[in-house]
Amino acid sequence: MNQPTLSHLIALGEGLTAEFKRSMPSDLGREICAFANATGGVILLGVDDAGTVIGVRDHNRLKSRVQSVARSADPPVAVEVESQGSVLCVTVPEQHGKPYSHGDRFYVREGAACQQMSRDEIRDFFFEEGLIRMDETPCRAFDPSVEITSARWAEFAERAGIDPGLPPMTVLENLHLVRDTGMTHAGAWLLPTTSHASPSKPA
Repeated sequence: MNQPTLSHLIALGEGLTAEFKRSMPSDLGREICAFANATGGVILLGVDDAGTVIGVRDHNRLKSRVQSVARSADPPVAVEVESQGSVLCVTVPEQHGKPYSHGDRFYVREGAACQQMSRDEIRDFFFEEGLIRMDETPCRAFDPSVEITSARWAEFAERAGIDPGLPPMTVLENLHLVRDTGMTHAGAWLLPTTSHASPSKPA
């Protein structure tokens, strides 16, 4: 990063891809993860919220600390740390191992702030990143003990070319259609079901 680029960033102020810190904060890990879970960004150490350059000292020591914090994320985040005058610039490129967490918590950049994700937001994030397949998730409306009748199992076994005399749950587990004794959406769609148990169509 050169001086004109730094000056331009400071002039634009904090936002979705820029964060100013007077010194190295104790919560730097969550800031790094928030950028890593978004589109990347830059953390300027030695600049206050108003955009005034305060500067930081001992850049070599700080660079080592920043890299250590970035490596402590799960998974580790690749960052670029460089000096521009008295300002230490921490660049978090867009990452490809999302989602990232720090201290067992997930963060994301929202506007000019770092926010901890709620349970629902984490779930949605995993879906959006393609890390959870809808067909592999539990279909809670499908109760195997109720839905898998002898007639339905016989119909499924015939279509699948399976011996109908085999134990249904054992076969379904081997086919990865049952997880932790619960039917997946894929399994619920493959087996004949009553109307009230019809799952949402997998994406």
